[in-house]
Amino acid sequence: MKIERREFFEIAGLAAAAMLHGTTKVSGQKRTLPKSEYDYVDWSWENWRRITKAGRPKIIGEQTGKAELVDLLGSAGKKITAQGEWASKRDQIKKRLSSFLGEPPKVKPGLQAKILEETSRDDYLLRKLTFQSEPGEFIPSYLLIPKNLKGRVPVVLCPHQTTQAGKNEPAGLAGNEQLQTALHLVKRGFVTFTYDAICFGERHDAASGHYGDAIPFYRKHPRWSLLGKMIWDLQRAVDYLETLDFVDASRIASIGHSHGGYTTLFAMAFDSRIKAGVSNCGFDTFRLDGNTWRWAHATALMPLLGFYVSNPRINMDLYRAVPDSAVIDVPFEMHELLALIAPRPLLLSTSDEDFVFPNGGWSSRRALARVQPVYDLLGESQNLSSYFFDGGHNFTNAASANAYAWLERQLDLRSDINAA
Repeated sequence: MKIERREFFEIAGLAAAAMLHGTTKVSGQKRTLPKSEYDYVDWSWENWRRITKAGRPKIIGEQTGKAELVDLLGSAGKKITAQGEWASKRDQIKKRLSSFLGEPPKVKPGLQAKILEETSRDDYLLRKLTFQSEPGEFIPSYLLIPKNLKGRVPVVLCPHQTTQAGKNEPAGLAGNEQLQTALHLVKRGFVTFTYDAICFGERHDAASGHYGDAIPFYRKHPRWSLLGKMIWDLQRAVDYLETLDFVDASRIASIGHSHGGYTTLFAMAFDSRIKAGVSNCGFDTFRLDGNTWRWAHATALMPLLGFYVSNPRINMDLYRAVPDSAVIDVPFEMHELLALIAPRPLLLSTSDEDFVFPNGGWSSRRALARVQPVYDLLGESQNLSSYFFDGGHNFTNAASANAYAWLERQLDLRSDINAA
């Protein structure tokens, strides 16, 4: 099934759609709800600037001023040929990227996980629970557990796409059947876990509009970023999964489509506990995409990137693959993000007909060509995989089948099934 642009904005979030009628009460006042879950109300880059008083980052990187993706194994005019040299270069990349993600909290609170309900399905248990991410903030989640487990088995995190269905879609309770990743994988024998990302599902005030929940977040954390928070929340989910006596903490993976895809990539880059990952339709480079508008204006993910937009013609309706000369001044690129994941297994699954990331196929091919030498240097050439397909901004049956089989191989699921 191919999803076209118009269908994408009408799909999934069916349960949440019922909330998008009438009014909602916030702080004693009634607010009219937007017509669509994708309409903006509170969020804007200008509002973020007023709250944070942030200025343009004074950061220069090897990528600054260059249109082409830089050679990852080049350093100060010399070629990196030793793993120790790469470790030093990796630290530099991570530090530069961290400057845009912002400052996370210094201390983690206790998880205080609480099971809210458990439902028995045909061949698995569906457990709804919450866990504490920041003090007083509890994230609604679903844990899907195969029945008749024997010993510890691998677990796959399944962050959701951009939909107000949130965790309900991967869990198989709403939305597009092709994106019900947690449901599909539990039926294959994995323990799976999905949760509402900030600004979505039960963590969304419908009256605030698309990404409107980012405004109170930035009032609380003016030096952090929403994408940094997403990394933190997934890490806290890993903290919780490590407490389960039926989960093999040495075999943790993540898979996601679109919003869930880049959530997976960024989380893997900053948390080595995630041993394998799949990103489907969740990758593009700034320079080949043309600009950074999507990361700072159309979303609230990395607002500091908003200082690298200069084309006056770019707006909320016209930004995908629109050229902007200011993009070459961004001091890092997304192929560097992929390199932070090396040498762990990574599958980049990409549609060549993706309307959300029109140049995603080109970006992925160019980025993979730059990242492969890093995997080669680290002695794990086989761990970098790719899959290209036609099918819009979607996780087609063929693409998902390829991804699921890849995860089974990387996490050695067959050995658990045979043992049982």
